[in-house]
Amino acid sequence: MRVQVPPPAPQRGTRRMAVLNWQCPYCGTFTTINDGDETNTAAPLNGRSRIENAHLFVQSISCPNPKCGKLTVDVEIANSKRYPNGSLEKQRSILRQRLMPEGNVMPLPDVVPEAIRKTYREAVLVQPISGAASAALSRRCLQGVLRDFFQIPQNRRGELGAELAFVKDQINTQIWDDIQAVRAVGDIGAHMDKNIDYIVDVEPKEAALLIGLLEELFKVWYIERERRVEQSGLLKALLTDKRHLQKEAKEAGKVAAPMTSFPDHSSSK
Repeated sequence: MRVQVPPPAPQRGTRRMAVLNWQCPYCGTFTTINDGDETNTAAPLNGRSRIENAHLFVQSISCPNPKCGKLTVDVEIANSKRYPNGSLEKQRSILRQRLMPEGNVMPLPDVVPEAIRKTYREAVLVQPISGAASAALSRRCLQGVLRDFFQIPQNRRGELGAELAFVKDQINTQIWDDIQAVRAVGDIGAHMDKNIDYIVDVEPKEAALLIGLLEELFKVWYIERERRVEQSGLLKALLTDKRHLQKEAKEAGKVAAPMTSFPDHSSSK
């Protein structure tokens, strides 16, 4: 990948072709990014390190959604090669991180309880640092999702494994298989049935599987349910409008109906 950066002014942005299907991490909107929505910059880092020709690349994108407009910022440190025309080509990425928003947190609708959203966000943010802490938070979040979405009664609440078994018949086969696949991974599977506060050694990549499972559940349970509710509301509103128009048309027809006239035969002989 080459980035056009004039040598005397590496802070200047670059222009590029539009990128399709960018998703805003704030509002979740899939949109098209044009030149005015994105800025790419690059600056050289100190040359005495062992990282040859190291540069700091910064990409900032403003969400084109007028209801959002928030800024996403990604940074990357990479050694690079400069060409005679002034462009830079990344040779090897050393570190890539999102500065804004903090972490790759999936935007969730308000219908998801605040406690669940908070726990999920914490699981995402801590995952690169501690897989064990992230997995513990994800298990707690998963249990919160089960209790809220399926309204598990107080007398059936306990360990996560028992609660999963209680709602098994209400979970479709594909989602249940996804849950079992995650449970089968290393220490996650060995301890998912235990208390949600039980901390075990989990690799960050394994913790990412749990986060991915949570995000899938948010989509197929909460977001899909909201979509169905919204669609049902639109259909009901359409039906109500149709009936109202039909009633108005029927009443107008009665008022506007012409009186039937009969021939006058009184003077006929």
